[in-house]
Amino acid sequence: MSPIKISRRTFLKASAAAGALAAFNGGLTVAGRGLPASAAEAERVVPSICEMCGVKCGILVRVREERVVKIEGNPKDPQASGRLCARGNAGMKTLYDPDRLKEPLKRVEEGKFEPISWDQAFREIGEKLQELKARYGPESLVWLAHPELIAPFERHFMAAYGSPNYTGHAPTCYTARNVAFEQMYGAVPGVDYANVRYYMALGRNLTGGIKNPDIQKITAAKEKGAHLVAVDPRLSDFATFADEWLPIRPGTDLALVLALIHVIINENLYDAAFVAERTIGFDELKAGVRDYTPEWAAGITGIDAPTIARIAREMAEAKPASVVDPGWHAVTGSQYYNSLQTARAVAALNALLGNLGARGGLSFPTRVKLGDPSGLMGPKTPEITAPRWDGAGGEEWPLIKAHGIVQLFPQRVKEDAPYPIRGAVIYHLNPVRSCPDSQAFIEALQRLELVVAIDIQMNDTAYYAHYILPESTYLERYDPLMTVGNKIILRQPAVRPLFNTKGAEEIIAGLARAAGLGEYFNFTLEQYNNALLAPLGLTQDKLEREGVAEVEAEKPDYTRLKTPSGKIELACPAFVRAGSTLTPAWEPPLVEPGEGNFRFIQGHVPMHTHTTTDNNSYLVSLMPENELWIHTGPASRLGIKSGDIVEVASEVGKVTVKARVTEGIHPEAVFLAHGFGCGVPLRRLAYNRGANGSLLIPIRVAPISGVTAQCETLVTVRKVG
Repeated sequence: MSPIKISRRTFLKASAAAGALAAFNGGLTVAGRGLPASAAEAERVVPSICEMCGVKCGILVRVREERVVKIEGNPKDPQASGRLCARGNAGMKTLYDPDRLKEPLKRVEEGKFEPISWDQAFREIGEKLQELKARYGPESLVWLAHPELIAPFERHFMAAYGSPNYTGHAPTCYTARNVAFEQMYGAVPGVDYANVRYYMALGRNLTGGIKNPDIQKITAAKEKGAHLVAVDPRLSDFATFADEWLPIRPGTDLALVLALIHVIINENLYDAAFVAERTIGFDELKAGVRDYTPEWAAGITGIDAPTIARIAREMAEAKPASVVDPGWHAVTGSQYYNSLQTARAVAALNALLGNLGARGGLSFPTRVKLGDPSGLMGPKTPEITAPRWDGAGGEEWPLIKAHGIVQLFPQRVKEDAPYPIRGAVIYHLNPVRSCPDSQAFIEALQRLELVVAIDIQMNDTAYYAHYILPESTYLERYDPLMTVGNKIILRQPAVRPLFNTKGAEEIIAGLARAAGLGEYFNFTLEQYNNALLAPLGLTQDKLEREGVAEVEAEKPDYTRLKTPSGKIELACPAFVRAGSTLTPAWEPPLVEPGEGNFRFIQGHVPMHTHTTTDNNSYLVSLMPENELWIHTGPASRLGIKSGDIVEVASEVGKVTVKARVTEGIHPEAVFLAHGFGCGVPLRRLAYNRGANGSLLIPIRVAPISGVTAQCETLVTVRKVG
């Protein structure tokens, strides 16, 4: 298949949503219009950090009469540079969401809760935590989280309790990418988007993901003439923005990258000096890709051989300002059984381009040396002897101890293996709708003796908790400080909590004291932040005034990487020890669609963040529900038109959703945006809007990486209305 060039008409049509987002760029004012001059003069501006997605851009919050009236980007912020996306501007509607959690709740029966005091909540939860530890051991408690700035406090609680089981969301997002680059480069680099000359994204929807800083930079690069290539089964937001779109067969990106490596090596287009000085294993890599010709890859990917060869040559011509994006949640992150091999191949290809540390290439961030707060945090925590509940870091998955295998939770709870799991604390995570097989997670939660949800909203997971502890929103609380490059940034409250809510550090400390762990939390968040800031001559009080401080930072040393050899390891023995190949090698996707079924693929949209924004009235007005993208060919054979209601069924579940018939998706696949299909009636805007794709995805654990491989899912589609 030849690459598809994007016409202006196609671009404008596909970018309608992006236009809606751009309308929000200047910030929204939702209250206070027409106020008298005296009220305007009373306005105060509070610098802080956004939390409408994981990027955490710096913001300026305008407050009148103790009400937030506008959120703007902070020009001093090193990430967003004073500009916000639609989600950042919509933060007020999270603060003032009438359906948000307002007080501690205790479940009295399924779907019904009663308000209780904080004292009662802490006391009852603390007693149960002590009971679980005494009966089953501290390892019987698992803490599931989407890691945020408060993560050091969560980890400290679990260490004090004696459990090894703090677990994040990485296998549903970025584990494969991280493991590949950690082993080959010593750390995960970023992209110098603003200065790239040639850029390829493998399934990464850079303009739809949406990382505001990266969008600004890649837009600037394109304006300066950078050539952008989107490799994606779907005409995504980024594919419409790119110079060319390669509609690849889903799950075959690995073959494409291996063929690009083959061409660059065999035509001597690689950076020979960089490879000789900064890598090891080139000869092994060359031998490993000997048979991966463009003709071989064309038969697998559907992209013709001349196009593959041309892309390789153009990429090499633009080096070192030439990059294949390491990715995030896409094909190098978690979506396929072969995602780890794909990420390894991407790491190797970038090394051949000699782009690490180069302008327009890959780079590691500068680092600020902060103080050590451990002196505040109580005595030494108890020695933990139990293995992790999920086996991460053990014999089967030795490379992923830091990332965990969250999707195994239902199986481990059901089987009491490797030991009984009886309690869970869940912070800012909604595994019922963000992990595979929603029903399996619900059943696992129902088996537990204690489930505590800490969140700002009643999400699908909190709905099955025994206790719900309401956190203050990011506009009402402090958090541990954040560093970006040579900048230190503080989140601080713009207004007092509107309801009977608390900051996460207060909640964690309250749980600790009630569970008999008070000696580990005899400090305040301000003391913690001041300990971090002490070597820099700063305090939290000083940082509050500007929100951002510029300090000295260490530049990365590209001549000595954090790998055993100190170099990029093109041939990596760590993977052999873990049961994989020495160099990147072809592995087919786990499943293949046949007659009558499709590969189910999913991704993010620029209007929403995971499952956290589907009750935000501003963002719902931009995108109230998702639709199933299906190609015109199979749709015609199935009698499906845009707007029809279709049933999508897999081996583990089924959903009904509106169809969107389009030529902008590979005929073998169907696509559903993640983050919709809320099952909680208490969230009135979100309830039953669109479909929850997680109901369709079976629980899988890919070898070596432990990723969820969400797109290794086959579905059938039929019209039902």
